[in-house]
Amino acid sequence: MKNLKCWALLAVLLMTLPSLVKAADSSPIAGGGNFGLGLELGDPGAWGASGKIWMDKDNAFQPALKLGYGNTLLQLDYLYHNYTIAHPKSGLMPLYIGFGGDLALQNVVTVGARGVAGVSYMFDRTDVPVDIFIQVAPTLWFYSAGTQFNVYGELGSRYYF
Repeated sequence: MKNLKCWALLAVLLMTLPSLVKAADSSPIAGGGNFGLGLELGDPGAWGASGKIWMDKDNAFQPALKLGYGNTLLQLDYLYHNYTIAHPKSGLMPLYIGFGGDLALQNVVTVGARGVAGVSYMFDRTDVPVDIFIQVAPTLWFYSAGTQFNVYGELGSRYYF
């Protein structure tokens, strides 16, 4: 029953947030819209669904629902992208930083505050509205018995609608 509630919450979030963003021209993804959905691998949790909602060409929200190790984890990050550091021969490769939070739903609900830093590659072909990303997320978990600090690595890709 708990997993059903998590999936329902994520579905409502993913359906609501795209309606709040600007027109499709605010997405830096060639041939894609403001909303991307894909797969993410890495801790915390083993794998999950990752979304990205572009507010404009530099700012985005990154929701995720991750599963694994008997846990269900909800994440939401704000990201700022910088396109001036890396210049590939084709496509875009912004470096990004941001912050967000984790909500681990298990026997005991746990909250985490996280920072995010990563790099994304965005294809410049309109028939490939996809990005690939790798990021690190230092996270401070708040438990009833204290706190714990972890650094996680995550890898994923999203298709943009």
